[in-house]
Amino acid sequence: MKYGEKKHRSKGLLTFALLLLASLSSCLKEGDSSSILLNDPQDIPLITEYLPEDLLQMFGEDNVHFGDQPPVVDLEFVSNHEYVALSLEPPFAPPVGTISPIKHYHKFNQHYLQTADYYSMSSEETYCHLLSPVYLTGHDDCFTAYYYEEPNTTGKPVHAALFSGRLTSAGVRDFMYGYKIIRYNDSIVPPTVYPANSVFIFKDHDGLAEKVTWFDESLLEP
Repeated sequence: MKYGEKKHRSKGLLTFALLLLASLSSCLKEGDSSSILLNDPQDIPLITEYLPEDLLQMFGEDNVHFGDQPPVVDLEFVSNHEYVALSLEPPFAPPVGTISPIKHYHKFNQHYLQTADYYSMSSEETYCHLLSPVYLTGHDDCFTAYYYEEPNTTGKPVHAALFSGRLTSAGVRDFMYGYKIIRYNDSIVPPTVYPANSVFIFKDHDGLAEKVTWFDESLLEP
């Protein structure tokens, strides 16, 4: 390649580079040093396809907060459950209105769009459990979280679960929680546990799952 051709090509490359920089600069606001924001859609399962139909029906459509812009849930709170509905009848399960003596602790972290990390434990447990990700739907200050879990309890059950509420400065108002036992992973399931396909729906007994600081990394399962 001759010198003149090289010089002409270099000028062309320099012009292209300057045009590229100018176009990138036009994407940013004047004085804004932030990065260019790209569309980052999430592909999460629809709650109506992800969870069992009977669980959603017993939970109640009015208690499921739909929407693809849930509020940012980044807090710790505790709930005390009162039985609202069950698929079992007494004496095989507590009657509706019974208040459980067991407290349930919740923590959301790393909330991004419609996914989050979720830590949970009960007052009967020594360690808390991490589920990642759990899915969220909702709008304004209302949200619904849904997921599957495998509690380390008798029979090693698999649960489909969800809970809902409205974020406030004091905690989660109108807290509702429900789960269905999908199956047991142990080959031998003792007769003392609730049968597979059992559904349980609860609410917080005073309507507010209070904001409380409870989480410590020492509580994580070893």
